[in-house]
Amino acid sequence: MKRNWIYIPAIIILLVMAWYFHTIIAYILVAGVISLIGEPVIKFLLNLKFKGKHLSRAAAATLTIFGLLAFFGGVITAFIPMVADEARKLSNVNINEVLASIQGPITSAQDYINQFKLTEQPIVIQNELKNFLTNVFDISAVGDSLTYVAGLTGDIFIAFFSITFIIFFFLKDQGLFKNMIMTLVPDEYEARFASVMSKSKELLTRYFIGIIIQVAIVMTIISIGLSVVGIDNAILIGFLAGLFNVIPYVGPMIGAALGITIGLSTNAAGLEMTAMLWLTGKMMIVFAIMQTLDNIVLQPLIYSQSVKAHPLEIFLVILMAGNVAGIVGMIIAIPAYSIGRVFVGEFFNQFKVVKALTSEV
Repeated sequence: MKRNWIYIPAIIILLVMAWYFHTIIAYILVAGVISLIGEPVIKFLLNLKFKGKHLSRAAAATLTIFGLLAFFGGVITAFIPMVADEARKLSNVNINEVLASIQGPITSAQDYINQFKLTEQPIVIQNELKNFLTNVFDISAVGDSLTYVAGLTGDIFIAFFSITFIIFFFLKDQGLFKNMIMTLVPDEYEARFASVMSKSKELLTRYFIGIIIQVAIVMTIISIGLSVVGIDNAILIGFLAGLFNVIPYVGPMIGAALGITIGLSTNAAGLEMTAMLWLTGKMMIVFAIMQTLDNIVLQPLIYSQSVKAHPLEIFLVILMAGNVAGIVGMIIAIPAYSIGRVFVGEFFNQFKVVKALTSEV
């Protein structure tokens, strides 16, 4: 018992150091996630033979990193011109023309709401809508954001170099991350922590690979669907929809709203109200089909099969994480919960509720 008290100051010191060096820890965690994704590639390369010889793990790690860099570099190179073109189109949107094209429905909705006298002064929807559209299509805000990003170039370069360097050694030296953790674990708990690390790695590898496949499928279907209905920049909209789909549950709605806004801004110029509504409807149908496929097929496969948790369980975890830490909490909820389930299952399996939650792990 006395020995256990010795660990308390050590834990406090570790927590303080973690807070002080949180940026470096973030680099390590990001590198750990990417190395999990790259691990199947490493195994594939190690099984190949060149002139009767297998690749060394260092060579396989190098090729994997170059492959990842080529992939992400290609994606960035492909989409930067699209983003720049979209920014140019948004800057040319005439807010007054947009409002004039939907003046009829605005007036009808405004009259209907004002008949209930919800406020002392009549509600003027057109003014509120104009302010909203002005903010949406304010290219100066985009310029400010780009200027801010440009100011972070040095930090981005340091982060990129650091994470790439760490990834190489995580891939090259098998078990390096695990060994780093095990040095902090008391001897009597080493076997249990080793089991936690092994099970967590398996769950997280399946989860992150599943997420990548999900994003790719969403991007492909949205891009093809919007191209079929005649939307310009369908690939850019599909790309953004796929990225936002990483955020559980609310991400697809954000992606759909953003995609429809971009689609209307670049495709609805000069259209009558009926044609604009029809265009909006076609885009909504594409997103609705994708969302249905995502909910029925993709999410159950990724969340239930890879994480081995009930969909309702996952939903409640995401809600709680979102309530505590917002969108960031929702993104990291499932990986964190997966590790947490493995940990409590290993150390607190004497409790009935823990057995129920971790029976499938």
